[in-house]
Amino acid sequence: MNPRLTLGKDLGRQIAAGHPWIWAEALSAGGPRPAVGTIVDVHDKAGRFLARGPFDPGSPIAVRVWTTDAAVPVDAALVRARLREALGARRAAGILADCNALRLLHGEGDHAPGLVCDLYADTAVVRCDGEAARTLAPALVAALLTEVPAILGVTVQRVYERRTGKAAREGGERGAPLHGGQPPRRIEIHEGAARFPVDVVAGQKTGFFLDQRDNRRQVARYAAGATVLNCFSYTGGFSVACALAGARRVTSVDVARPALEAAREGFRISGLDPDAHAFVAEDCFEVLRRHAAADTRHGVVILDPPSFAPSSKALPAALAAYTDLGALGLAVVEPGGILATASCSSHVTPEAFLTVLRDAAVRAGRRVRVLDVRGAGPDHPVVPGFPEGRYLKLLLAHVV
Repeated sequence: MNPRLTLGKDLGRQIAAGHPWIWAEALSAGGPRPAVGTIVDVHDKAGRFLARGPFDPGSPIAVRVWTTDAAVPVDAALVRARLREALGARRAAGILADCNALRLLHGEGDHAPGLVCDLYADTAVVRCDGEAARTLAPALVAALLTEVPAILGVTVQRVYERRTGKAAREGGERGAPLHGGQPPRRIEIHEGAARFPVDVVAGQKTGFFLDQRDNRRQVARYAAGATVLNCFSYTGGFSVACALAGARRVTSVDVARPALEAAREGFRISGLDPDAHAFVAEDCFEVLRRHAAADTRHGVVILDPPSFAPSSKALPAALAAYTDLGALGLAVVEPGGILATASCSSHVTPEAFLTVLRDAAVRAGRRVRVLDVRGAGPDHPVVPGFPEGRYLKLLLAHVV
């Protein structure tokens, strides 16, 4: 029998609707707390069963809900079942038809809270959100080795864990191999004709921004014959896509020189001449201000910054920063050009981000029409009862 915890707050409706997080502050005080990773049953004050999941005493999120069915155990069989469901959804979407990198398991979005797994060619990269989730990692590794070949037809040669939080601090390492040994520092992936070098050991996230795959293709539709300014370019995902689509010149801007070197390599392996384009290692705000002062305009301007709102407390400052950035970006779009502006902050709602664009347009004195409101691709699904999972927003706007 699993240890039993009781909610001090009435959250039954939210849990039943699919919200997968139970905060530590919502639990009744008193009594011994189970060890990290212990599967616990959560009940309401009346003693009714509500949810089951691994307990994480060191996290603000005390329990991540794996099931609301009292008859379903949280074990290796359930991990395998959730992975199998997720892979079936990827196969149905046909994501691997013209690429070899995708998210295999999207944590809360795939009803596997705390576990994320991305595939880069033959290497799977696992990220565990919280120490409790790490106790389920061995079951996930075993499932990956059998289910991915069976459902997607791809053999997983190695599995690598990217460590975050306490695991990274205590181990002093960014990650560790879970199967098949240390991955190579450069794995080549492709999205159609675009080729990218990925460092799954030291790169951002698990090595690449897979959630922007479909958005790269959409933005590239507007790039033929245009000059493109890609701010916060990282390793050049949008840049390569636009150059392959026929952009006249792409300027990639990022403060990280290693990322720009990887972007140059992406151009080379995609059959593009990097010397025909520009790579600028500088603060994007400063570059935008300089271009605005010089009245340098671009046919397509891409703004894809890191999260400005890591917490709800940071939201007001984040919205102000997004507005500042948007106004600067709009100032350097040529009349009739395109602004693609993105936010990966889960605390910024799609409605709030549209308001940011409105305010930025007023400040810049530009008129905009929103052509498309986009999110992540189908390998980053969203659970209706968990709106926080809709973290990525991208607005495509025509600017006059």
